[in-house]
Amino acid sequence: MALTVADIVTDPEVYSARRQDARARILPVRAERRIRVGDMLLFEFENEETLRYQVQEMVYTERLRSLADVAHEIEIYSRLLPASHVLTTTLFIELDVAETVRSELARLAGIQRSIHLEIGGLPVPAEEIPGPDEAPGVPTATVSVHMLRFPLSDSARDAFRDPAVLVELVVDHPAYNEATPVTGAARKSLIADLALRG
Repeated sequence: MALTVADIVTDPEVYSARRQDARARILPVRAERRIRVGDMLLFEFENEETLRYQVQEMVYTERLRSLADVAHEIEIYSRLLPASHVLTTTLFIELDVAETVRSELARLAGIQRSIHLEIGGLPVPAEEIPGPDEAPGVPTATVSVHMLRFPLSDSARDAFRDPAVLVELVVDHPAYNEATPVTGAARKSLIADLALRG
């Protein structure tokens, strides 16, 4: 599974004519891949379809025409592609009051390192995916958007794919302790991700 330059429309007029249909197609896909944990955190699990849409929108809004620029955007977003033993998500910290954003982010410092999937009672910690200009392994500041990956062992993958096994998305932070079961359409969609090669 891969995103390629050939997947992306670089002519803004051509994409503009298709944009409404593209949005209508992606909204239900994104909706079934969203999991809310508590009242402030939203996780949107990514796949090839959601990432292709994001790249296409970036190319359109930024009016990127150069194939090199398009390839650069694909390289950035491809870090979020799931694979047979990896689930990926974008974490959104939803803060509605502009005046308190800085203090709330300070209160939630490190929350992106306090997340795990609990699969049949066993934790699978999230790993933060560094930005293109960030060094791997160096802790980043807590901002309103983070990219995360969950690397699964063979046994964790098999357990996740078994609908009888309880899976929860857990946030265990001193200022925010919440969990949500991964069920229904979201679970089915993520199980499909784990059927991929790679």
